[in-house]
Amino acid sequence: ANAQCNGRYHDLVFSNVTKTSNVTYSTANSTTLKLDVYEPTGDAETMRPLIIMAHGGSFIGGDKGQDNVCTQICNNFAKRGYVCADIQYRLGNAFGMLDSATAITTVMKAISDGKSAIRFFRKDAATSNTYKIDPNKIFCGGNSAGAVLYAHCAFIDSLNEAPANLRTIITQNGGIEGNSGNDGYPSEMTALINLAGGLNVPEFVSAGNKPSYNAQGDADDVVPYMCANAQGGVTPVRLCGLGAMQPLYNQYALNNYSIVYPGAGHVPWQSNAAQMTQIDTTLANFFFQFVCTGTTGANELVSDNLVQVYPNP
Repeated sequence: ANAQCNGRYHDLVFSNVTKTSNVTYSTANSTTLKLDVYEPTGDAETMRPLIIMAHGGSFIGGDKGQDNVCTQICNNFAKRGYVCADIQYRLGNAFGMLDSATAITTVMKAISDGKSAIRFFRKDAATSNTYKIDPNKIFCGGNSAGAVLYAHCAFIDSLNEAPANLRTIITQNGGIEGNSGNDGYPSEMTALINLAGGLNVPEFVSAGNKPSYNAQGDADDVVPYMCANAQGGVTPVRLCGLGAMQPLYNQYALNNYSIVYPGAGHVPWQSNAAQMTQIDTTLANFFFQFVCTGTTGANELVSDNLVQVYPNP
């Protein structure tokens, strides 16, 4: 398969990346939201897979370009031949996150923005085709809060899946597709990048869900590895990380690749170059099955459900 694609999408086949900063993707809700686009310099391909990344910051801080995990993934995958985007989304404030309804509303607004970013690129592909993406190969995810955002995009398939209190907040914020603009285009993704993210309700994971790449430390209490209130209990909203999600991936035989870092806290790869390299290379391997297609047997090589635990021993 690697020969079929001439190394593209797996190896760093481009030396340079062209970054286009501050592209407006939404002006809904009286808010201007921007993203940065990363493309391989000099690339002639016109149907390229897209990766959209959302930064961390507990839904109260951070911005595009400030999360080194997101920017590293955008730069490295652009060198592999992808188009990548690093997005802004609406944020709340620290006091608001102490109230459960306000905190959930803040996250739902961010989810709405994340879906709008997906639709922005599909709209562009259908109109001006500025970014030359393949609208059938869109991968989304993030680091910490950004992974929480896109995990909910990936796994909430319908309003009926949500408990009553969550359904009310979703409805107040534009329904399952949100109210952040670029209407009329799908917001589905091909696969999820879940780096220390989680779900309010782990049972959002169900049969037929999208593939996912996951990594988390099993001592994480910011986004709890199992189910608990977020931020070490400070935020009165339950989050359930990879420890609660993985059994459901296994139960439903969902295509996934998961790395658990024993004893590690929140986003250990943020300051650990070896772990970041491991995530970068294994993510490239996992996504390769979806982007280098048409070769007999390529999917079967990497389609098994995998859990890897490091360090070993």
